[in-house]
Parts: sequence; C-alpha cells; structure tokens
Amino acid sequence: MARRFSALLIAALLLIGIFGTALAQESVTVTTTTLLRLRSGPGTTYPEIALLEAGTTLPAFARSADSAWLRVRYSGSAGWLAIRYLRIQGNWQALPVHSATDPIPEGLPDQPAQPQNGDILSLTLYAQTNATNYYRLTYYSDGLRINGFLTEPRREGTFPALIYNRGGNRDVGALRGYEFIPFAEAGFVVVASQYRGGGGSEGFDNLGGADVNDVLNLIPLLRSRPNVDMNRIAMFGSSRGGMMTYIALRRLGNTVKVAATTSGLADLFMWARERPDLESGAYPELIGANTRSNPAAFRERSATYWAGEIVTPLLLIHGDADTEVSVEQSRALFNRMRAVGRTVQLTIIPGGNHGLLNFDDGIPTALAWFARYLQRPGENFDYNFLKPAIDEANPIVRGALGF
Repeated sequence: MARRFSALLIAALLLIGIFGTALAQESVTVTTTTLLRLRSGPGTTYPEIALLEAGTTLPAFARSADSAWLRVRYSGSAGWLAIRYLRIQGNWQALPVHSATDPIPEGLPDQPAQPQNGDILSLTLYAQTNATNYYRLTYYSDGLRINGFLTEPRREGTFPALIYNRGGNRDVGALRGYEFIPFAEAGFVVVASQYRGGGGSEGFDNLGGADVNDVLNLIPLLRSRPNVDMNRIAMFGSSRGGMMTYIALRRLGNTVKVAATTSGLADLFMWARERPDLESGAYPELIGANTRSNPAAFRERSATYWAGEIVTPLLLIHGDADTEVSVEQSRALFNRMRAVGRTVQLTIIPGGNHGLLNFDDGIPTALAWFARYLQRPGENFDYNFLKPAIDEANPIVRGALGF
C-alpha cells in the first residue's frame, strides 16, 4: 500500500510539474523591440538560429540561470533571446531555469498571445541619416492594425520621446513621413500615428472619439523601446492633431511632461460657427451627429469645456491669419486654462497661416518650449543650431519617400 501511495504521489508531482510548466509558458510572452538574433543557447557565443524582426511576439517557457536570457518557442523548435531587447508580459522570474542542453517540453504553443495595445506588428527602415533611423510602423490599437512612423537615434543611450499628432481626417492630411524631421534630428524618439481609418490603418475615423486610443496606445509602445526615457515624454499636434493632443493630455495626466500645438482645434462648437458646412458634412460623417443633435459628443472633444483637466504644461501656437481654425480657439483655451491656474502659454504669430506652413510649422517655437522641461546637458533643442542637420536630413528622407 505504501509503495502504491508513493507511486501515486510521484505521478501527481510529475503532473503538477508538467502543468505548472505549461501554465508558466502560457502566461509569459515576449516581444522583440529591435532586430534580434535568436540563439541556440543563452549567450552571444551560441549559434544563431534565426533573425527576428522587431515586434515579433513569442511565448517564453524558461530563463537562464543569470536571468539575462529567456527561452522561447519558435517555429516548432526553441531558442534564446536576450532580455534587454524584449518587452515582457507576465511573471518571467517564475519561469524555470534551463541550460542550452535541457530538453524542450512537449505541448508548448507556437502562437503568440492576443496582441496587446501598443504591440508593434512591423517596423520597416525607409531612411537613415547620420543621426537617425526612420521606420514605417504598424502597431495594434484596440485590436486594429494602425499605421504610422517611428524614428530613433542611432547612438546608444536613452532619449526623450515625442508623440506627433497629425491634422486632417481620414486620408486628408495623412502623414508622408518627413513632417517630424526636426524633432527626430533633435534627438527625440518620435512616434506618429495615422489614426484608424486613415493612411491605410484599419477602422474608422471618429474625429476625436475612439480614435484617440490610437494616440494613448503609443505610450505602451514607447515603454517597450529600451532607448526611451519615459520620464521625458512630449506631445505635439497641429490642427485636428491639437484636439487629439488635448483629449490625450486630459486622459494621461502627468504621463506627458510637456506639450505644444499649432493651429489647434479647441472648440468644435466655435468651429461650426466659423465653418457652418461642418454641421452637414464632416461632423455627421465622422461623429455621427452635429452640435445640435448630440452636443455632449462635441463637448467631450472641445478642450475649452474642461480646460482645468489639462495638467501638462502646454504651449499654444497660432497664426492670426489662420482661416481654417481661428486663433480665437487658442485664445479661449489659453484664458480658461490660465483662469484655473494651469501652466499655459500662448504665442500668436503675426501673418501665420493654418499649420504655420510659412513659419517652419511652428516647430522652432515648440522646440524652445520643450527645452525648458526636457533638455539635459549635452542636448540642444535650438532650431538654429539644428538647422544644418535638418537641411541635410530633408533631401535624404524625402528622397527615400519619393518626394
């Protein structure tokens, strides 16, 4: 009887071990944050099995004794990835310790977990300057595949990051891939979304509705990049991108340390008075209503109605010759933020048109504002200082894009 009990106990323990391994493996997934070599063992001296693109997600089932490498399932086999280049979901420290010669447990899944918000599906290098790599980006937001762009400095270290919010709607105003060159050459990690329903992204444009999640989900994307200083996140938006910026700042609190907008859309009721055609055109097409039939939807998109909820230091840049979005919108937001003691500055550009296209897009002024809050010794955000690098980068990047 004692022998039978011992045999049953051993079998139970073996089953627990098997199921425990399976549970651990199912609960931990890794996503590569750069082009990465999958190796046959936990070290750079082991042979390369495969070269994985950034954004590849795989299940992990073991770790190395020094916890510097994780063992993952890949294409019917297994290999090792360096932890420092991974974004990890799950308690990887609870994984069992393996060596390169340990057998691969049976029954491990090859398929990754459901993609999470901010997970990178693909990064494709399209241009390279002396200082910066420029990538086309596809990432996940609410299960949708959203297109955009990512730039990263080519040197080692951690850097401030900038979320760049475009203007327009649907494919009108879609990013080309060169708009953010000054920020990239200043040393920011720049990420820019086309938003859902535009620029080849899945989904439908909501003009500041659910599509704001495409901006919010850039925060976990940035967190996955090992070269981003998450204490130095900035945001920049122009026109509709100003509205996206205000809504995102309201939801993110002090996650974003500083922000600037140009020609920002701050009050959709005021915009309808300036452009009555919106009430029977873009508003019902994108929002599904106009200001009379669903005023609540428009208040949620209009920062002038909740100005006190923006806690991030904010610079409003607007041209007084803007005929698309009146400078009065920025004036109204400035006055309401200042009235409740928020940190806000208004810069009005005499003769400035919409988007300040005749004033370097307002970027020199924005960079000076960012310098107050983000610049560290050895960095220089001064536009005049950066001008030679910007002028050198422009033909390289535009040429690679065919412009």
